[in-house]
Amino acid sequence: MEVVLDRDAFLKGLQMVQNIVEPRQTLPILANVLLEADGESVRLTATDLEVGARVSVPAKVGSKGAITVSARKLAEIVKELPAAAVALKVTDNVTVSLRCGGATYRMVGLAPDDFPPVVPASPQSWVSVEAKTLREMLTQTSFAVSHDETRYALNGVLFAFQGKDVRMVATDGHRLALSMRSLGQGVASATGIVPRKAVTEIMRVIGAGEEVQLAITDNQFVLQMPNFVMTARLIEGQFPNYEAVIPRTHPARLTTSRGALSSALRRVAVMAEERLDVEYAGEEMVIGFNSRYLLEAIAALEKDQVVLEIKDAQSPGVIKSVEGEGYCCVIMPMRI
Repeated sequence: MEVVLDRDAFLKGLQMVQNIVEPRQTLPILANVLLEADGESVRLTATDLEVGARVSVPAKVGSKGAITVSARKLAEIVKELPAAAVALKVTDNVTVSLRCGGATYRMVGLAPDDFPPVVPASPQSWVSVEAKTLREMLTQTSFAVSHDETRYALNGVLFAFQGKDVRMVATDGHRLALSMRSLGQGVASATGIVPRKAVTEIMRVIGAGEEVQLAITDNQFVLQMPNFVMTARLIEGQFPNYEAVIPRTHPARLTTSRGALSSALRRVAVMAEERLDVEYAGEEMVIGFNSRYLLEAIAALEKDQVVLEIKDAQSPGVIKSVEGEGYCCVIMPMRI
């Protein structure tokens, strides 16, 4: 295997896959990134057996081949190289030589034979979503994902394709965040719980301008962009009936500025008492909420005017935009 790559493109490709690799692995080869040279590109692949990612980097391929090397060490080396062509050559089967400018590095890798395959499913249909929209929807839901490993079904974001809508939902049992967008055309119905790690990586690698292809099969989530594909094993388990959780009636409605409310919440969270001017319609009420939950819920809003809808002191409150952005967050009250 012998190839020449642009340093910046090589580094960007490594950065798109290296976070998949866990620092501590039961299998040594899972700490490595798989390099495969063929045609006019080098494919970089990483996996932890639950989440996998593969990116293609343009290259001048002198000879085909494959090798796996330490993902962390390779990324550290390439990051320090000058912005010039990087010549990569595999010798003695598992020794990798890198040359760039006046610098030369040698690394010992592992044969690619035992590297787990990262094979995307062959979905019957794809759902096209703008990267900007996908990022917004995950921003509006991912903060509510549970970190309680005993509640496995809540450790991810529910993706639901139905009719002409795509919905994303997350809950930790104390709050529930829902984001919904219209796709403009009907799609095949499918649902799946995408694990937290995959959601984090999606938000890290997607840009703002491209279109993203999504698919859900029986046990796999697939995201596809030009020269990039990510797969994730869906979380098994029953996600709560989120539609039943969202209150339908709210006798009381409070409207205020998102910025003013955020500032007041941060001050009160330290230890303070504050009065805030709001528009309020409803009976006088005293109700308590976790300040962090409120801050995270309103941070996901884009418009400045925020609405809090409440029924009574024992019922959950609903945070949403005054203009309605296809987003709401249901928060359970605290006893005070």
